[in-house]
Amino acid sequence: MNLALRDVRRHLGRFLGTAGGLGLLLTVVVAMQGIYAGMVDDATILARAMRADLWIVQRDTRGPFAEGSRLDPSVEARAAALPGVRRARPYTYQTIQRDHHGQIMRIALVGLGWPDDAGASLPLVRGRPLQQGHGELIVDASLGLALGMSLTLAGEPYRVVGLTRNALTSGGDSVAFVSVADAQLIALDQPAEATVLERQRVVERLRGTDLGRGQPALEDLATDPRWRAPAVASPPVAAVLVEVAPHQLAAVRAIVGSWGDVTVYTQAEQEALLLGGVVQRARMQIGLFTVILTLTAAVIVMMVIYNLTLEKTHDLAVLKLMGAPRRRLLGLVLQQAWLLGALGYAVAYTVGQVAFPAFPRRVLITDTIAVLAPLATMIIVTLASVLGLTHVQRIDPSRALEG
Repeated sequence: MNLALRDVRRHLGRFLGTAGGLGLLLTVVVAMQGIYAGMVDDATILARAMRADLWIVQRDTRGPFAEGSRLDPSVEARAAALPGVRRARPYTYQTIQRDHHGQIMRIALVGLGWPDDAGASLPLVRGRPLQQGHGELIVDASLGLALGMSLTLAGEPYRVVGLTRNALTSGGDSVAFVSVADAQLIALDQPAEATVLERQRVVERLRGTDLGRGQPALEDLATDPRWRAPAVASPPVAAVLVEVAPHQLAAVRAIVGSWGDVTVYTQAEQEALLLGGVVQRARMQIGLFTVILTLTAAVIVMMVIYNLTLEKTHDLAVLKLMGAPRRRLLGLVLQQAWLLGALGYAVAYTVGQVAFPAFPRRVLITDTIAVLAPLATMIIVTLASVLGLTHVQRIDPSRALEG
């Protein structure tokens, strides 16, 4: 006869209720770890998908993800001319928010250096890379856009030609990929009224200068929407991505690092900047919540096991008086604790399978979490049973004679 199972049957309702409550707590603990793992993966998946050996960004900045970076487009040609460089391509990054059929979409817009970079390295699940430099985009499936659908950006329709999965930023925003030219067009887009007002301000500034007063014809050029000053530089890019022959990586980095207008990072350093800067605070906060919830679960299990042991004080005293081995009595408490932990984790696993896909942030259950979560649960319930085990040790067999 198994004393632990016999006692559980006597208090089945309360035992199952406790296991359910413990399971919900464990669900939150696992969700916290999964959200952190998903946040780390989201922060690095975009950088890894670019498959760059070196990231060239604006001087004294930490790259296009951690902070803003404005780089002159000529850096691309300078980098491409270096010995050992296989390919250099521009890269832009910006966050936009648009209304699509009454739904607000927050999108991290990435500009690819088409035609050299058409998005072939992206984690495409459907569709194809970009085949033209204007009017096409690749989006993450989390945006809810299907292949062939159009999204209006900068007053023009952009057709969805490819879908990725889990291409998200560290903030959980879905990523869309267009050509660099389209990304700059979207970034510089403004309402027609704002454009007219800006032209009027240009005319007023011209009238206040000797050049404007001496050449009134410049006012007509300033208000002509077809005219663009030839001296105006091309829009800046956020970074230049460089692919280098492996044996020349250090040499190319040293040369680029000597340039006075840029800072260069390796792929590993760029990922470290993302995790150390963008995700660091969230990691600390999630870690604190996880520790608090884990301690709460341990205390709950400890009190439940202790109360169950207190209720059996007379029965345990009778068993001691009859000569029951101490190991069997201690096993009664331990087996109940392990059963409680197993049922609790089963509830957590079942609830997680249903609830995690509906979370607003991606919950990534890695292999490490899948192995450590049940192991940690059993360790917690084992340690939490210490109070009950101590009580069993202290029970006096003479208490069996009490009423």
